[in-house]
Formats: sequence, structure tokens, C-alpha cells
Amino acid sequence: MKRWMILVLMISLGLAVSVFAAEKGKYPPPRFPSYLQPPKSIEDVMPFARAAVRQTGGRTPLGLAEKGMTVAIFSEPTAEEMVLQAIKRAYEERGVKVQMVPEHVLLGVGKEDALKAIKASDWYTSEQGYMEAHRWVTGRFSDPEAPKKWLKERRPDLYKAMFQKEEEGIAPELVELGKKFGGREVAKAIIKYLDQHPEVNVVFWRRGGRTNTRRQLEPHGSKFYGNFIFDNRWELMNKAATFPGDVWRLVEERVVEPLAWIDRAHVTDPEGTDFTFELDEKQALGWSKGAYQQGHLFMFPHQATGRFPYSSVEYPAFTKEYNPRYLIKVNGVFAGTNNHTGSYPKIEVHVKDGYIREVKGGGLYGELWREFLKYPKINEVTYPFHDQPGYWWIYEAGTGTNPKFFKRPDENMSGTNSSERNNAGVIHWGFGLRLDHGPDKAVESKEWMDFAAKNGLPNDHWWHIHNLLLTYRVRIRGTKNTWITLIDKGELMSLKSPEIRALASRYGDPNEVLSDDWAPHLPGINAPGSYAEYAKDPWKTLTMVMKKIDAGTYEYFYPAVKKKERQ
Repeated sequence: MKRWMILVLMISLGLAVSVFAAEKGKYPPPRFPSYLQPPKSIEDVMPFARAAVRQTGGRTPLGLAEKGMTVAIFSEPTAEEMVLQAIKRAYEERGVKVQMVPEHVLLGVGKEDALKAIKASDWYTSEQGYMEAHRWVTGRFSDPEAPKKWLKERRPDLYKAMFQKEEEGIAPELVELGKKFGGREVAKAIIKYLDQHPEVNVVFWRRGGRTNTRRQLEPHGSKFYGNFIFDNRWELMNKAATFPGDVWRLVEERVVEPLAWIDRAHVTDPEGTDFTFELDEKQALGWSKGAYQQGHLFMFPHQATGRFPYSSVEYPAFTKEYNPRYLIKVNGVFAGTNNHTGSYPKIEVHVKDGYIREVKGGGLYGELWREFLKYPKINEVTYPFHDQPGYWWIYEAGTGTNPKFFKRPDENMSGTNSSERNNAGVIHWGFGLRLDHGPDKAVESKEWMDFAAKNGLPNDHWWHIHNLLLTYRVRIRGTKNTWITLIDKGELMSLKSPEIRALASRYGDPNEVLSDDWAPHLPGINAPGSYAEYAKDPWKTLTMVMKKIDAGTYEYFYPAVKKKERQ
């Protein structure tokens, strides 16, 4: 790559001056938005609902529905009715017809029974972060009883931690019903609903997993426009929905643009993540073609390949050309204390040539992980469309891109920790193989699913580690030492681009429009205290922060506000 091309690329990204910024400066202090208030009436919700139904970016782009269309929103039993009605009214003001369809209605279950069933299935809080392994066992095998039996025979103590309470203390029928919500049973019911309602043009469903969700809704996959996260006041009544869609998309474009030109990446994080990987020109091009997904960029080649990529022009449509799978040789350590379920003592996952070789620490989460590293055939067989054996590859690098999202303090009490992954610069790493599509069509590969079922192996990735303040640097191919910093200490550098600041100025002060409204609270890193003590029991710190936020006494509210003003 010629020097002048490199310079033009870096200037367009706003990164020419900050190439080595990752090596200097302090981590941003903790933050939590102070403007979040419980609504007293639907009128309090309406300004946010009107913004949400015009939002064209992210995983819930309600604004992609146009006047005259009919939208079907399939909501969880826990959805707040006032919020749903505000979304419906705001859509109707735009001339969009709305069908609000609760999942429990599709399953023929009363709301009270549905809530009991969900509570029975998710009896734990995020203190039990190891329960992410439970969701892998029950949701990633065609026959979950096989891995359950294997674990029970080998490690009855670990089996007991995951399954005893639901087997002995909870009605089995409630547990089974709870597992249906958000799953394939609901997907089948939605397909039936859409067969009966051909007037529906657009569908929103689930909180994550857009490509997988779309696959499960075939033959109506093209109607799926995104997930539905705006079902509660925490997600809706913040500034994420008001973040300008054109700014949001440009931010994402500037992150993806360099990927085709890099030959090496180096990722670090204050909790201990430190790894590198190299790419040839063909692999980098494949990565760049498949990295785009609104609100969740694929910042690792494995996740961007083995699929028909999303179109950046006609999103959420797929492109016509298949992107074959590349397995990249990553070397180093992935470390952290949080996953999609909650927290756990610090874990270190050591990877050599892209494959897990060792798992250290992690409490019960680490114990379960180490055990399943030895699951029968899991390291020996070669999955379809792959040229190397084994399941335990680093697969996912989902990157948030909106600086207004934050870690919800309420969801951790129900054993969920998914909201923080949406914040700009946060990356959640996922391990284990997954293939979004076969090479013939943008649908679920029958060959892939049949192979996993026949061999009694998982058919998808899962095990996660969240990095909240990481630094992601890439080197430009053909240069000896020209590096671009894409993320610096948890902050997307594209948000500092002059081009993006100029566009954001259309909507107000760019310092406010582009400000990061949330930063994690990590003792010994960006907050007072000892990281070593925090790493032993992260839940202790998390509960302290949640209690202070609820009480209005958190010392890191942004903008700063007195307690009286929050009452």
C-alpha cells in the first residue's frame, strides 16, 4: 500500500495524530447517566418512543419501517406495557401500523404463568455468572440430556451447581415452559402467525442473535429487520435511541474501513487480555466484507466469515456473495470477569494458533469450561466447511458502537448481563464454532446441524468474556510500523474523527452528542480500590454500584447531579 494512500486513510479516520495513543493516558473514570427517571405516565415515555421509531441504526432500527407498512413486534413477557404502548402510539403517528404480539400469547399461556415460568428457569442472579454454561448445554446441543449425563457422571458437584435447584425445587413443567420463551418454539409460532398475517412487512423480535433469529423465521426471514430491546424504561428512556442514525452509521463505517488493509492486530485490556493475530491479504479482504452488522461489528475474521454478509447499503438485506470461513491463528490470552449472564472471578483463556489450550481461574465458570474442553470428540472432529479439526476456536468479537448505551442495573438481578455489550468500544468475545450460513443460500445449513446432532456436539458458540476498557490496534499492510488505534481504553477512536464531529454538530454540541454516557466501575483500574480484590469477587462491587444508583448516591453520575434533583 502506497504511503499517500495510508495517509489519506488515516486522515479520513481521524486517527493520524493518535496512532500510538493507546500507550499513554489514563482510563476514563466510571460513569452512569443521571437523567434516567421512572416514568409517571405514558406522556413521559413518548419523547423517547418518538425517537426510537425514527432510529435507523443499531440492533433495533425501528425507523427502517416506512409509512404505510405494518410492523409486528413480538415482545417478551417481562416487557413493560406502558413502554410498548408508547412505541405503538409513536409508530402510528408516523403512519406505520403496529401489531404488538406477546410471546406468551403465541404459546397460549397467560402472562402470570409466563412470568412464573421465566423466573423458574432463571432462578439465579448475575452473581452466578457460571450459569452461562447452563445456557450452552441446554441451548447449543440438539440433545441436551447427553452433555448433562456426561457432566453428572464426571463432576457431580458441577452438575449440582447448575441443575439441582431446577430439578428438585421447581416444578418441571414451569422449567420446560420457561425454556420456550425466545426459542425455537416461539419461532415456529411466529412463522404460523406470519403465514396468517401476510399484511406484516416488518418483524422485530428477541434481544440478540440477529442472523440466527432471521434463519429461524424462514421463509419469512426477509421481514426480520432487527431485535427488540426497547421494551423497558432503561433501554428506551436514555439517549441511545436519540443518537443520530447517520452519525451512528458513519462511526461504524470508519471502524470497518481499515480492515481490508491490515496484516496484524494487537489487543490488550487492563484485566489481562493480550493477544495478537496476523492476516494475509485474502483473509483481510474477507474480514472487511463481512464485518458489518449495525450496532455489533464483527471485529474478528471468524465471525465475519462463513456467512452471506450484511449489506451496508441495503441493510438488513444480505449481499449475494458468500464469504467463506477463515480460521485465523490468534496467540495470547483473553481475560475478564463478566459474560452474558453475569460475573465470575477473573478468568484467563490461553489461545494458541486460534484454539483454546488452557483455561485458568474463573471460579465455577472456569471449572465448567475446563471440564467441557475434554468433551468426547469435541477436539478431534472437523466441522463442515472447515479445514481444521476441533470446536474450541475463538469465534466472536462483537463490538458495540453507540456511546449512549450502558450497563442496566436491573437486569443483573435476573441473571442477565447483555446491555453493556452495546456500549461503544465494548467487545464481547465468544468461543466455540458457529456457521451462520452454508455456501448455497443465506439460511441455516442442514449439513452443519446434522453433523452436530450426529456427533452429539454443540452447533453454535457461546462461552463469553466481556472486555470493557480494551485497546485494539491494527497495522497497515506493507508498512513496518504504521499502526491505527481503533479502540483506545474502551473508547472508539472514530468518535473523535473531525468528519464525524462535523456531522454530529448538526444535532447540537458534538461534545455532548458524541459523549460516552457510561464507563464501567473497575477498582484498581479506573476507580479507587484493589483490582486483585475486585477480581476475586466482582459481584460485590457490582451490587455496591447498583445500590448506589438506585439510591441516587452514585458518585460517578453523568452529568453530575445532587440527590435532591433525582427525587
